[in-house]
Amino acid sequence: MVEDTTTAKTTRSRSSGRSLPLPGIEQLWPLLALTLIGMFIALVPTPPHDFWWHLKAGQIVAEQGIPSTNLFAWTLPTDQPYVYATWLGEWLFYALYQIGGLQAPILARNLLGLAGFTLVALEARRRSGSWRLAALAVLLAGAMALNNLPARTQNWSWVPFALYTLVLGAYAGGQARPRALLALPALMAFWVNVHGAFILGLVLVALVAGGETLRQLLGQPAALGWARLCWLYLAGFGAILATMINPLGPGIFGYVAKLLTDPSSQGLISEWQPPTTHTIAGAIFYATVLLLLAAFAFARRRPSLTDLLLVGAFLWLAWTGQRYVIWFGMVAAPVLVQSLAAPSPRVERPSRGTPANLAIAMLLGLAVLVVQPPLIDTLPLPRADAHPAGLPGAATAFDTATPVGATGYLAAHPLPGERLFNEMGYGAYLDWARYPAAQVFVDPRVELYPLSLWEDYIAIGAARDYNTLLIDKYDINRILLDRQLQPKLAKALAADTARWEREYGDGRAEIYRRK
Repeated sequence: MVEDTTTAKTTRSRSSGRSLPLPGIEQLWPLLALTLIGMFIALVPTPPHDFWWHLKAGQIVAEQGIPSTNLFAWTLPTDQPYVYATWLGEWLFYALYQIGGLQAPILARNLLGLAGFTLVALEARRRSGSWRLAALAVLLAGAMALNNLPARTQNWSWVPFALYTLVLGAYAGGQARPRALLALPALMAFWVNVHGAFILGLVLVALVAGGETLRQLLGQPAALGWARLCWLYLAGFGAILATMINPLGPGIFGYVAKLLTDPSSQGLISEWQPPTTHTIAGAIFYATVLLLLAAFAFARRRPSLTDLLLVGAFLWLAWTGQRYVIWFGMVAAPVLVQSLAAPSPRVERPSRGTPANLAIAMLLGLAVLVVQPPLIDTLPLPRADAHPAGLPGAATAFDTATPVGATGYLAAHPLPGERLFNEMGYGAYLDWARYPAAQVFVDPRVELYPLSLWEDYIAIGAARDYNTLLIDKYDINRILLDRQLQPKLAKALAADTARWEREYGDGRAEIYRRK
């Protein structure tokens, strides 16, 4: 017996001395799922909507401090108030840009996405005890996030949200000590300054604390005791205090409330509309809801009251807007696979690691690596050559609709007293490339502009009384349009040779000047 124990200790010692552990076959499943998600994130091009104006705001923050007014649009007073609540996320993007050019913020987006979904895999593994089911959770959560992957300040919310979910889940499940909750206020101090989704961290704490309190009052088994609940309440209070560490102080909540109730955002932007089955992410969202209902009805392991509150709250949120489906996926997918797991919360017995498994894991890692900047720009992908004027070192990362060539033309052919009408998404790139030399009609800061201005913008794009609006109301003398998004306006201007002449055209962008 003594001899067997000594042998076991020697084996463990040799095993712990390995410089590189060998993965078992079951661990390859989540690695494969993360590889697919990581590669997809890296290959998603960023449209010319949010990234560019955030990058310009980051430059202004770095050089002048946090701004507080309109800045970029000539259709509003220059001192029109505007809250740059995501100032730190914008500054981080610009700091990365200074270090590594346009490739660096895109690489950050890719790594943040991979880290966020890795945390989803860990939470799913904790709940289900199975790496295979963790892989399923990652695929479902990743598929529901397909329309939320462009580079923008929301990227900085992925990891804090997933960490909140993991820490709170482990604490409610009894696998984490109270000191783990110290991470929540610290994360919140960062999160509140990078993106408005920080409010979801407080929602997560409230749901878990409320659910576990109800379970304790109802005398349900495995509910948190009052002592552990007190620590959870204190962590929630600390997270609320941490939200005050921002330039607006408590005013940050007013900003979020205004953004969530702004009629322009809610009525005009597709990502604020409920998800539909016309997109892959929307179809998988609805399929996941049906799968959740079936899993809960026939669950091998019943969800707790806290789990039901979490899933129900984020399901309601996802139903109100496509931009929230990603958060539902991160919360619901681990709960779903928990219901599919064996009744006993036993962790599956790991299989023996082999060099072949290690080779497969390394190949998966290599597949993710080669699609990261700058390596991706060495691959023969068609987008790299599709930009009229090129985006050196980062063309693959940005949608070909980015008006690089048109913006270059405007800069090379300035028009005295220019009053430009532009497509909304193009406005973000114009903010980056032309401010302060020139300003835009509108850009994607939807909540900044009054609804009446957006109604005029839509009417012009649809060529309804366009000359009355363009000439009589706004005195526009130059137009930059997107031929795919504004085909009626493009057709009308091409036919209206008495008032407008075409200056420039490429794959999608066209520039017209008033005669």
